[in-house]
Amino acid sequence: METAPVEPLERAPSVETICEGLFDLVDDERITLMGLLVETHAKLTRILSAALEETCGLPLSWFDVLIRLGRNPDRRLTMSQLAAQVSLTTGGVTRLVDRIAEAGYVERQNCPSDRRSVYVALTAAGSEKLHEATAAHLEDLERHLLEPLDADERVALAGALRKLRGEWGQATRA
Repeated sequence: METAPVEPLERAPSVETICEGLFDLVDDERITLMGLLVETHAKLTRILSAALEETCGLPLSWFDVLIRLGRNPDRRLTMSQLAAQVSLTTGGVTRLVDRIAEAGYVERQNCPSDRRSVYVALTAAGSEKLHEATAAHLEDLERHLLEPLDADERVALAGALRKLRGEWGQATRA
């Protein structure tokens, strides 16, 4: 039985060869801008969440649900509308709504025209809590988001974020 000649193994490239140009890639403006967005979002979320919990005993995720319900003229949204607006799965928003409903701030309402749909509606207690939390949250937003920026920077930031959000963000009214 004859064996085929064995080809010599090629040497693996050196670490220097593999990493050549890597710094230029990771220092790319696109990566830097995305990193700044993510880091700023995380920092603001951490600060604003802690302040809201301390002041009102309300988690930021709950406030997000209450504010979206409060902005709607009927003070209610379907579970799927709410899930889309708070960027959660329907399962995730169901668990979140369960906890907020236990506190008495929202309630589920059946949809008379579609038995498959369920509304999440703001209760009177939820409206009161929203009013309290909004006043506190506005002060924190002023301190942590607006004060560091001058008027021109605020306008530029809002314009840039709206432009980046594009069409897909129009329905959420964030």
